[in-house]
Amino acid sequence: MDATQVAALVTHYRLLGEANNQFNLTRLIAPVEAVRWHYLDVLAVLPCLTAPDLPDRWMDIGSGGGFPGLVLAIARPDWQFVLTERRPKKAAFLRHCVAELDLGRRVQVFAGDIEPGTAVRALLSCGVDVSRETCGILARAVEDGPRRLPRLLRVPPFASAAFWFGQEDAWALTSRLPPAWELRQHHLLPTGDRRVVVLLVRRIN
Repeated sequence: MDATQVAALVTHYRLLGEANNQFNLTRLIAPVEAVRWHYLDVLAVLPCLTAPDLPDRWMDIGSGGGFPGLVLAIARPDWQFVLTERRPKKAAFLRHCVAELDLGRRVQVFAGDIEPGTAVRALLSCGVDVSRETCGILARAVEDGPRRLPRLLRVPPFASAAFWFGQEDAWALTSRLPPAWELRQHHLLPTGDRRVVVLLVRRIN
């Protein structure tokens, strides 16, 4: 990343700190903790994002303080993102960050819960033409993720890939994939504590 992108991450960290007491965005807010367990944990996945068949639009499930979607939006200026957050105050914080970081041309925020029946509506409300575009799903620290994400993978074929950050829950997810999906890659993250990211792709018929 260049100096402008690093400065944007610093700005995001400042905004996170200013809002954390009000919105309880993260318990890991000290600089060293935040860098290791949030920013580097997300940025370490960048070498996995080079496959030519990956989509260039991603939907982040439960963005919270902006991890991973907002950080990846800074790191990958060639991609577009929809940040979803069911808590209105946290969604408002994400919109504030998008405005402060001048990312509004390619990052949208959807305030609401994402399930198979609402995913299309969420994307349409953010200007995504699901009849013509494919997107990927990002998930990190999602409540009840091993149960919830397999349900999300049953959305219509506009979703073609998914990245799931986790620990044992990520491995549990791979054993519960819908038939249309397969595990392509898994990588241990250098942040430690058995952190892993898995890349799932939709099978080509």
